[in-house]
Amino acid sequence: MELPSHNNKMRALLILLALGDPVFAANAPHDGFCIENASPKPHLFQTETREGHRQSKTLAPGERLCASGSAAQDGVVRVFESANVVEGCGRIVPSGSVEALIAYAEFDRCAWRSHGF
Repeated sequence: MELPSHNNKMRALLILLALGDPVFAANAPHDGFCIENASPKPHLFQTETREGHRQSKTLAPGERLCASGSAAQDGVVRVFESANVVEGCGRIVPSGSVEALIAYAEFDRCAWRSHGF
């Protein structure tokens, strides 16, 4: 017996939540987004809303930086090796999501959780 379509969609959503899909990540503000340091080293992280509100913070492994209060459907997260480095990695992320840096690499070649790492 096949489950109705609604149940299949719910099952897929539960699987995505369990896998930590950034689009459906828990604890992200509904009117914002977060970036998490899932790498083994501290780095400088940045969030920027479409309204232009930017915040920066050096995050230790496991720490998170969130932006909120945005009416936009997405925002930008960035990571730099340190405060002294100009080149880094950036991603556009949807509101209500948490993107996680898995590994830092120069020239926008970082490994992100949304890449399937």
